[in-house]
Amino acid sequence: MDEARYREAEAAFWATVGLEPKEHLVSLPTLGTRVRVQEIGTGDPVLLIHGGPNSGSTWVPILPHLADFRCLVLDRPGTGLSEPYPVTAGSLKGYGAVLALDVLDALDVERAHVVASSFGGYIALLSVGSRPDRFGRMVQMAAPAMLEGQQLPGFMRAVQMPGVRHLINALPPGRSQQEKVLREIGHGATADRDGFPEGMGDWYHALMRFTDTQRNDFDMIHAIRGPKGSFHPECSITESDLAAVTIPTHFIWGVDDAFGGPEVARRIVAAMPDATLDLVPDSGHLPWIDDPAEVGRTTGAFLDG
Repeated sequence: MDEARYREAEAAFWATVGLEPKEHLVSLPTLGTRVRVQEIGTGDPVLLIHGGPNSGSTWVPILPHLADFRCLVLDRPGTGLSEPYPVTAGSLKGYGAVLALDVLDALDVERAHVVASSFGGYIALLSVGSRPDRFGRMVQMAAPAMLEGQQLPGFMRAVQMPGVRHLINALPPGRSQQEKVLREIGHGATADRDGFPEGMGDWYHALMRFTDTQRNDFDMIHAIRGPKGSFHPECSITESDLAAVTIPTHFIWGVDDAFGGPEVARRIVAAMPDATLDLVPDSGHLPWIDDPAEVGRTTGAFLDG
């Protein structure tokens, strides 16, 4: 961990979009761990919850397009500059059901919209399903994690193997590996045109090198592993979990998402009481890095109602 060097790279990434966030370090009242939330803007609050291995600053490219909102950018426990929180396959759904609510309580926010991706999408679905009265509208970026029957891309299946996980954690992260993973999760079209947001690669390299994000998230992925390259069935988002999400929800889903294509997207949306879907061509698991302006515009318009 080299916090100073990580902060330097992170600040440079935020500077590419002309933003300098305010920082909160708060203790979660139920989970007890201490997390960092970066805040930008004014207006209705929006909680942004990222996937993994990643941290809150992954949202930087779309934040200029959410200028009418008070964006609360969470570093999930164990990522970025937040303290870790141990989970198991048996405890993960309970953790997901409380985390977003815990963050709102720690910040003294009664009600917020939510924007979420991947494992953050999993957390958001469970937290919203447990207390829909605490949330306004939700935008889900592509496939949430732990959908029933979801298969994992190759790098995540490798992380589930103890020897491989320890080897990956012991080696310094490489830039070529970053692009390989991005291509594997559906961002080949953006890689081919060299279209990733300015500064993202340098920031992400620093996140992997100078924080414990990779180790903590890979340890979690190993802890909730299931058979044949999947997550443990106890962790799965079920039809009843989806039915409990009663707030208006919009999915922005990359057609090339390796965690689930259009057929999965349509199945998930159909299982929810108030959900809509945009399928985005030439886009993958993190659609806002393929077209920040358009995804940001769509997100802001939906949250505005």
